[in-house]
Amino acid sequence: MSFQKIVGLLVLFQSILLFLPLIILGNAINWPDSLDYPASQSLPLILNNLDEVRLGYGIYLFYSILWILIGTLIARIALDRKEIDTLFILAIALISVSALARSIGIIRWLTASPFLAEIYPTATEVSKDTIVIIQTVINNWGGAIGEILGVSLFTSGWLVAVSLIILRNNHLPRILGWIGLIVSVILSSPVIELFGMSASIFISTVSIHLWLFLTGLIILFKKPKENY
Repeated sequence: MSFQKIVGLLVLFQSILLFLPLIILGNAINWPDSLDYPASQSLPLILNNLDEVRLGYGIYLFYSILWILIGTLIARIALDRKEIDTLFILAIALISVSALARSIGIIRWLTASPFLAEIYPTATEVSKDTIVIIQTVINNWGGAIGEILGVSLFTSGWLVAVSLIILRNNHLPRILGWIGLIVSVILSSPVIELFGMSASIFISTVSIHLWLFLTGLIILFKKPKENY
C-alpha cells in the first residue's frame, strides 16, 4: 500500500474517531450539552458515570494529540514533492499548538473534575458552594483554552495554511483549498464567545470533520505518486 493511501485512511479514521467519545460521553453524561450544565448538576453526573467519563475523554485526548500527525500528513501530501517552505512549517506549528490547547482543555475532565465530583456529595453546604465555584472556573477556563483556542482558532489557522498550500501546489484539487478557506471561517466563529457573543461549536466542529472526510477520500482515491 502506498504512502498516500495510508495517509488517506488515517485522515478518514481521524474524521470519524470523534464519534466514539461522542457516543460514550453522550450516553453517560449527555455530552456535549453537559458542558453548559451548572456544576451542581454536572458533578453528580460525572461521579455516577466516572468510568465512562474517563474512557470517553481518554479517547478524546488521543484524538486530539493525533491531530499533530494528521495535520502534518495532510500538509505534506498537499505540498507534494516540493521542498518544505514557511507555509508548511506554519501549518505544523499551528496544528501542534492546537493539539496542546485541546489536551489542556480535556485534562480537566480526567483530573480536577473527577476529584471535585468525588468530594462533592459529602461536603458541607458551604464547601459545596466553594466546589461549585471551583468547578465553574475550571470549566470556563479549560473550555476557553480547549474549545475556543484549540478546536477553533489554532485549527482554523492550520486549515488556512493547508488550504493555501493546496491552492499553491495543485497536487490536490483546488476546490478542496477553496472549501477549506470557507470552512476555516466557520471553524473560527466560536472565538466570538470570548467577547460575550454566542456561536455554535457543534456547527463549526461538523464543518471541519466534513472537510476532513472529503480530504481523506480524495487522498485515498487519487492516483498515488511513488517515493515520497
